[in-house]
Amino acid sequence: MFCSRCGGAIDAHAQFCPKCGARATPTAVVGHGVGIAQSGRVQRNIGILAALWMINGILRLLGVFFFTLLGHTFWTHRWGGWPLGWSMWPFSMGMAWLGSFLAVFGLIHLILAWGLYERKQWARPLGLVIGFLALLRFPLGTALGIYTIWVLLPEMSRQEYEQIAVP
Repeated sequence: MFCSRCGGAIDAHAQFCPKCGARATPTAVVGHGVGIAQSGRVQRNIGILAALWMINGILRLLGVFFFTLLGHTFWTHRWGGWPLGWSMWPFSMGMAWLGSFLAVFGLIHLILAWGLYERKQWARPLGLVIGFLALLRFPLGTALGIYTIWVLLPEMSRQEYEQIAVP
């Protein structure tokens, strides 16, 4: 029998994988037995989903770097300040506010990626919320949101995730 997380060999009576420490459930150990293994949607896609959210978070943080460092330089030196003469606070902080807003989402995406990779119980609800919000960011965010919802939303996916989740 094998671990559903790392693929390592597990004794038939073991409660945890000796290689990665994941909880061994009968359906996860057997592989294609009864219960959750009939679908396996979450098990097959959770690693890819976590990697995509991690890439998205890193790209978001790189965008923050661009907005805060290069954006301020571009706006103030190229055009002499904000359009329409908005040089008073908080309008002068526009790029910093935008960068801060994007940084928060970038960090949330990285936290979500880590939670999905580690199979944390809170990662599924967070993934669904962020997945629905990502639908608004066309085209890549929309694609990632659809994929996240497809993997995590169905009832069978909820049951499967609850069985492989760790507290």
